[in-house]
Amino acid sequence: MEQLREKLLDELKKAGVDVDGTVSRFMDNSEIYIKFLKRFPDEDRFTPVKEAAAEKDFDKLNQTAHKLKGVSANLGMTALSEAAHKIELKAKESSLDGIDGDMEAVEKLYNEVCRIIRENT
Repeated sequence: MEQLREKLLDELKKAGVDVDGTVSRFMDNSEIYIKFLKRFPDEDRFTPVKEAAAEKDFDKLNQTAHKLKGVSANLGMTALSEAAHKIELKAKESSLDGIDGDMEAVEKLYNEVCRIIRENT
């Protein structure tokens, strides 16, 4: 169990996740952090963002991107949070300029983090 936990945390660090800072915010309890990480792939936060963008529903896009930004930030997934924030800002401006590139970036980061969590828990 300990090896699996360490492998998960190491893989997340390699992917740019701020594991140390986040574990610190979780009162240095990596088990609680891992408990929340395990939920992340099951609570599909990306599909609603993708659907809202396809529907050009800016209110929904703002809300779903905001949720993804917040959850990923709380879990130390800084790059994913920042990428989702770009989409959130565009939604607030009712703009889809460059959204395809932003969506690709979010999807890539999201899928990578989910893959790491699934393979190591």
